[in-house]
Amino acid sequence: MILQGFFSGLVLFSSFAMRTPNDESITKDDYELSLGFKSKTMYLKRDWERELGQNYTDDEVWFEWKPGLLYIKPQYVNKTSRNLKYGKVDTRLQKDGYSFGYTGLYSDEAFESGVSIGVVKKKEINHTLSLQAKFDGYLFRNELTGDSRFDMEENVSLNWKITDKIVFSNIFDYNDIKDKKYYKFKVGIEFSL
Repeated sequence: MILQGFFSGLVLFSSFAMRTPNDESITKDDYELSLGFKSKTMYLKRDWERELGQNYTDDEVWFEWKPGLLYIKPQYVNKTSRNLKYGKVDTRLQKDGYSFGYTGLYSDEAFESGVSIGVVKKKEINHTLSLQAKFDGYLFRNELTGDSRFDMEENVSLNWKITDKIVFSNIFDYNDIKDKKYYKFKVGIEFSL
């Protein structure tokens, strides 16, 4: 019974992209293959990619717990392609798609704490098209130096429902975490299990 509840609403997703390297001396094309599982309360993803001839494996895992108006989300990210690895816990009050709270971030053998805000908006365009936009912002302050840093994550997805179990997605994902900026624009497919 517990496993049935855990796997309820689970979605398998994947995407694939190829591109010509920006360096003409590299003869093999760059690629990225993403594979993951997600639901409303969890997300597990692995990317295998080759960029400028170098192979990378990126991982992202998070879980959400929402008792009432509270939102608690531990997250682990290891993006070897960006030399970025961190653990983060968001604890926020949330209502009607808006959230505000505290975030703790552990990275580079140091712990940072700060305030966080978020906005999630969803729109059903018609019976086959939907749009979701999400923004999370984090303000961290170094207590020793007094310096501040604003990190952010943005995600927009346009989804085409093909059947009750298959959805094609157009995804734009922009991140600025610990002064490392990166974005992705990709097309993917999702299968409801």
